[in-house]
Amino acid sequence: MEKTGLKRTDLTDKQLIELALADDQGAFSMLLSRYSKPLKAHVMNYVKVEADADDICQRSFEKAFREIGNYNKRYAFSTWLYTIAQNEAIDHLRRNRSSISAISLETPGVLSLSEDATPEDRVMEDQAVSELLTFIEQLPETYRKVAEYRFIRDFSYEDIADEMSIPLGTVKTRINRARKMLIAMVENKNVNEID
Repeated sequence: MEKTGLKRTDLTDKQLIELALADDQGAFSMLLSRYSKPLKAHVMNYVKVEADADDICQRSFEKAFREIGNYNKRYAFSTWLYTIAQNEAIDHLRRNRSSISAISLETPGVLSLSEDATPEDRVMEDQAVSELLTFIEQLPETYRKVAEYRFIRDFSYEDIADEMSIPLGTVKTRINRARKMLIAMVENKNVNEID
């Protein structure tokens, strides 16, 4: 590196990854510096509390650096890092009781815990969140993103309209239809469990 006159800031992600694989702490620091702000902006799409976003970013970087040997060089480092952060954010939402209230479908039997819930209730709550995420993934593409924004990320209708660049009326219609489909999925699952 000294012979070519390149500074660390001039190195590409791939070059920094090569150095990181050789346990070069400076390369890790450079990647952290390069991606701190964009990663936080990405995570803030999932969580609204800045301190939570900071924690998720820190865990994401730690995991990325710990697992750097598993990074597939065919893909952009940023894509890999953002995927790790997205998974960490979703795990955070599953664990975080204050975020769970945002997932309510306003239907009986779906995430209706009180403040004095027992540990068993919390386990059941986590399972319900997981189940809801699975149901959302099964929605037609037109409704999947609005359902994720509304029921998982707790976006307002206006925020969803801005984020997706669609009219507010369209957002309301899609959320209403997504809610009905999700309720039908929950009811269908419950009927199948009784049979």
